[in-house]
Amino acid sequence: MALMNADGRIVQANRSLCRMLGFTRASLCALTAADIVHPDDAHTEAEQRRRLGAADIGHYQLVQRYVRKDLRTVWARVSVSAIRGTSLEVTHFVAELEPVAPHNCSEAVDHEVWFARLGDATLSAVHEIGNTLTALMLNAEMLIENPIGEEVGEAAHAIFKAGRRIAFALRRLRRVQDPQPVAYIGSNRMLDLRLVAPQPDRGDSDSSEAGAA
Repeated sequence: MALMNADGRIVQANRSLCRMLGFTRASLCALTAADIVHPDDAHTEAEQRRRLGAADIGHYQLVQRYVRKDLRTVWARVSVSAIRGTSLEVTHFVAELEPVAPHNCSEAVDHEVWFARLGDATLSAVHEIGNTLTALMLNAEMLIENPIGEEVGEAAHAIFKAGRRIAFALRRLRRVQDPQPVAYIGSNRMLDLRLVAPQPDRGDSDSSEAGAA
């Protein structure tokens, strides 16, 4: 709650408003409404206050931005009424502010755009990793099926197991936006990451069960 004089200067403010805007009561009472309303909303607020002062309206309510002491922006629904003297001239305005979520504002849009871009970047990274993973796992499978010595077979099996773990991680990332758990290599080959199954601990032909097409 805030009490303002006819010129819009704050003459009293309660503790909740001081906490909301980050000012001490003394500091807040040295300011005007124009000092705490966001510059992009100041004209609308001042015009509504002028109309209220002229008795063109009985009260007004706005959802607008306020600037805290630390210069951060907060949104609030403000309801303003007038106190009039015997001559019906305004002596004070009474404002009640209620914090609200960002309301159709550029900040909210910016956040949505940022998250959308983050999702796009995530999927791009998933596809790039998936393409590389497809080639890696296909080659590892060939080495498992036709090992050139025991050491090569064991290394290929270890690579395949590591690739499988990466594939499962990619599946989780794909759930961000992309329902197709496949990785592509070339124009007509793909690896279905859902079909990457655990492998036996031996380097023979039965250890390869990845679905490739």
